[in-house]
Amino acid sequence: MPDSENKNENEENEKYDDIIETEAWDVPQDGEEIGESTEVDELDDEFNEFDELDLEQLLKILKKAKPANKGENSVNLKFFFRKRIITVPIIIVIALAVFSIVIWAISAQSPTVADFFTNNISFVMRLVLTGLTYYIPFSVAELIVYLSVPVAIYLLARFIYGIVKSENEKIITALKGLIRCIAFVCLAIFIFNFTFSICYSATPINEKMEFERRLIKPNDLYNAMSILIEQANEAAHNIKNVYMTGSTVMPYNFNELNIKLNEAYTKLLQRHDITKQIKVRAKPVVLSTQLSKMHITGIYFPFTGEANVNIDFPDYHLPFTTAHEMAHLMGIAREDEANFAAFLVCLHSSDNYIRYSGLVNMIEYLRGPLYRAEENRYYELMYAIDPIILKEMAAYREFFDKYRDTQISKVASTVNDTYLKAQRQEAGEKSYGLVVDLATIYILEIYDYAE
Repeated sequence: MPDSENKNENEENEKYDDIIETEAWDVPQDGEEIGESTEVDELDDEFNEFDELDLEQLLKILKKAKPANKGENSVNLKFFFRKRIITVPIIIVIALAVFSIVIWAISAQSPTVADFFTNNISFVMRLVLTGLTYYIPFSVAELIVYLSVPVAIYLLARFIYGIVKSENEKIITALKGLIRCIAFVCLAIFIFNFTFSICYSATPINEKMEFERRLIKPNDLYNAMSILIEQANEAAHNIKNVYMTGSTVMPYNFNELNIKLNEAYTKLLQRHDITKQIKVRAKPVVLSTQLSKMHITGIYFPFTGEANVNIDFPDYHLPFTTAHEMAHLMGIAREDEANFAAFLVCLHSSDNYIRYSGLVNMIEYLRGPLYRAEENRYYELMYAIDPIILKEMAAYREFFDKYRDTQISKVASTVNDTYLKAQRQEAGEKSYGLVVDLATIYILEIYDYAE
């Protein structure tokens, strides 16, 4: 067949080049015979069938043949919403967590920003949370801790069962559970950051009271402790009830203690504007012995707005510890400052036993540094302490000895130390003892004992 005839055949096939990819054709040599092409017949059959499609069917096929990447994001998002893998509340919670992290980071560099959120958004959230649990007579936080393990096991079992039961949507079911777990964590981050974590970056309490922290000399410790002992001895003379162990007896119940400490906070904040007051109902922990084993005297639980107190410790610890946890709830986050606030509250109380608690606890904080600095002068002061206080301290040592070296206390100490350092408290657990310089300066330079 001549070359011109082969050319005409190729031109006929060019009509279909936009739809299919044709294979190369062998060009016959002069004098060669060409038989019927099986491939051409097959193509003709296919295009005959294609020609029979009406226009409407063709449009449907072309619509389905759109590029996969066109509008792919919107299609995927609709899929996640349709399958309820993601919901609007979940997006809101995640956004709030991200927002709280950003504000936390900014607050770490700016006490002004931290003060704004501490005194506004954080204050409102703490007020609402403590209001929700105020009239509940037991610690909701403690109940949550007890239920957390069985609830977690139940939810995990339900999650695994849901995946196994889903025959065709195992991945979707797994994603739903994972996203909801992430949302729960984000909610916890949001609440914690705004109710407590941001407060760590607020203006230091000494700046609010307009005095500077400075290096404390041994003579400062001696003079401050002398004043504390004099005041504590006076308070001890008015204590009537003492246990056989030597520990003093708090002359009222825990509910009355709450009322007296709230009154003392009102009096303190009228004189020193260190925070905004919230009416607090501290809760006694039922299984306080377990806290004693961990060397924990109290815990502020920001998720329920509750100050929880270990009532297993000797009575003289209760007013000081309760005032400390109340300080946390009112936005005083740093441990040394919460100790200092507790000391100030006890000093400003009109109740003798609360004053006694604050004075004796602060003596115990100052005695260690003074002993290390000047041992002879330390013993000189210890001989001046009232026998009631000395018996109190001896009874406390005997009480604490049974918990001194527990393994769980070492774990709890490590966890607390790590947490405090994560909150930019470089001293970690030692930050509790940093109250010494705050208290010493206040006793020597600010407090008016004639009040």
